[in-house]
Order: sequence, then structure tokens, then C-alpha cells
Amino acid sequence: MKPMNVKIQILEPDYLRMQIKEDPHTIFNLLRVLALEEEGVKLAGYARDRTFEDSVMFQIRTDGSVDPRDAIVNAARKAIELTEQFKEAFEDTYL
Repeated sequence: MKPMNVKIQILEPDYLRMQIKEDPHTIFNLLRVLALEEEGVKLAGYARDRTFEDSVMFQIRTDGSVDPRDAIVNAARKAIELTEQFKEAFEDTYL
């Protein structure tokens, strides 16, 4: 697996847009869904960046009550927890 390259393009108190290179976009749908579950998050989405090959643009907007960086970190932590739960359930069933 290649390491991810994350570049913050815009950071405001209620908005974050970042470019991520060297990662499949499938993880970002999960991150988007989990970010939208965070209190104060109004918008979360991603798209392939047409100007850079193999990169994704991810953005998140909050109502200002939460820092968008915190919302992303919390969503990533939830993704880790879900992945661990799935791994344990799979191992319990098939190993």
C-alpha cells in the first residue's frame, strides 16, 4: 500500500478542502457518510480532481460549532472502529 499524501488547500473555521493523492476513492465514501453523522457537519463530499491524476478532493463544511478537522478525525476514528468490528465478526464466523 502506498502512503497517502494529504494537502490542505483551504482551511477556515467552518470549512476544509483537502487533496488526497495515492489512495483509492472508496474509503472517502465511508468517510463522507461518517462525517455527516458528526454533530455540526452540514456538508461532506468528495470528487476526483480532474487536474491531478490519482487524487481526490474532499471537503467538509460545519455550522461553526465544530472544527472541520475534528469532524474528519472523529469520522476516521469511527471508520477504524467499524473496520475492527467487521474484522472480528468475520474472524468469528469464518476462522
